[in-house]
Amino acid sequence: MDPWQAPEPVSSDQAEAVPTFRASAGFSRRTLLAGMPAVALRAQQRPPNLVVIVADDHGWNDVGCYGHPVIRTPHLDRLASDGVRFTHCYTTAPLCSPGRGAVMTGLYPHVSGVTRLVQGEDAEQLSLSKDLWTFAKGLKELGYENAAARKWHLSTAGPLAHGFDQYFAGRGSYLEESIEFLKQRHDRPFCLYFCPTHTHRPFRSHPGFEYQPDEVGECLPPYLRDTAQVREHYAWYLSETSKMDEEIGRLLGTLEETGEIDRTVVAFMTDHGPSMHRAKFSLYEWGTHSTLIFRGPGVSGAGRLDTGLASTVDLAPTLLGLAGGVAPGTCQGIDLGARLAARPADARRYVFSEHHEQNHLDAVRGERFKLIRNHTREEPLISPRVIRNWQQMGDDTLRQGYPLPRPPVELYDLLADPLEERNLAEDSAYANQYAELRGQLDRWAAIKRPVDGGP
Repeated sequence: MDPWQAPEPVSSDQAEAVPTFRASAGFSRRTLLAGMPAVALRAQQRPPNLVVIVADDHGWNDVGCYGHPVIRTPHLDRLASDGVRFTHCYTTAPLCSPGRGAVMTGLYPHVSGVTRLVQGEDAEQLSLSKDLWTFAKGLKELGYENAAARKWHLSTAGPLAHGFDQYFAGRGSYLEESIEFLKQRHDRPFCLYFCPTHTHRPFRSHPGFEYQPDEVGECLPPYLRDTAQVREHYAWYLSETSKMDEEIGRLLGTLEETGEIDRTVVAFMTDHGPSMHRAKFSLYEWGTHSTLIFRGPGVSGAGRLDTGLASTVDLAPTLLGLAGGVAPGTCQGIDLGARLAARPADARRYVFSEHHEQNHLDAVRGERFKLIRNHTREEPLISPRVIRNWQQMGDDTLRQGYPLPRPPVELYDLLADPLEERNLAEDSAYANQYAELRGQLDRWAAIKRPVDGGP
């Protein structure tokens, strides 16, 4: 399978067998509650625990279960084989703070106000408002004990101001503290929001998880030239991914050791694409396409694929639904609970993304076509400062350079042109698709931020 083309729908009995979690610990039994509908979960005496894992700057298809031919991610692969894997989930922004803000609030960045990186002189102004609802606040009202680990990047106030009871921030201690949290005797359901930072620049190779430049030569991202520098960086990036997978395996192993694995929903997703060209900072597919995997109570099927459109803004209402609650009416996400349980449900018709850091871009994708608007056209997508932070991986590593000025609008047929190389915006044969997507994007962009900050 071409890892750069989203897979076609397949039945669950066609899913390929994958390795177990047992590199550090493993699953010994199928989940007893798989397939239980959300309404049945609400009837339980205790709602399921939740472990929400958000990878940092990680490509949607850089996981074995998504078709990558080289990467070694046995724990994530097993998670997918025991649960549901979404093939067409999209993030709301190709940048950490706005992308994670949408996960936390169920609101798009221009509605929540977290539109740029929460850092520097404007950090306070860009921070997530304490008045906004978050899924952690919603879970806390349902009696959950909540912990956040490692990356936050949403407000200067920190996680405890937004519904979390504990925060494990230390680079060298967050994993062990998370494991200890999972090992504690909990008299109420818990949620661990686990955000490792391995796949954020700078990359390095980890002992025991090495990849050789020659090994990755046949699976380089097609947007990049095949050079010694690109191979080296990509090999480092894959090593970071495998190291992250090993940490996830330790969490899952701990849940098994404590007997909580069959009472815990585990969700894995990416905040946006990797810190490479045509991914982070862009609204092209590698920047906004997200991994999304669920396993546990309320999730029906083993190795099942959901090929409908979904958005990372849907995570917050989905978590509340699994916990037996309901997100507030102002939440813009959709509860995916019915789809997780394999019950009849309508998929999204459209997903939306936006970018406001240095450039202003927004995009809408339907089942087949995608439209990008470049509100700013003269600024490079990747600034020289960013390239320095990317270990000098400059524009010359791109197979095709970024045109300047960028066109005001870009329209792509993702079925015929998955690498988004042919702009159809001025082709009269696609005038209907252009008009439909333009109208959807205009209506979405007009949604205003709540005056009172929401519930």
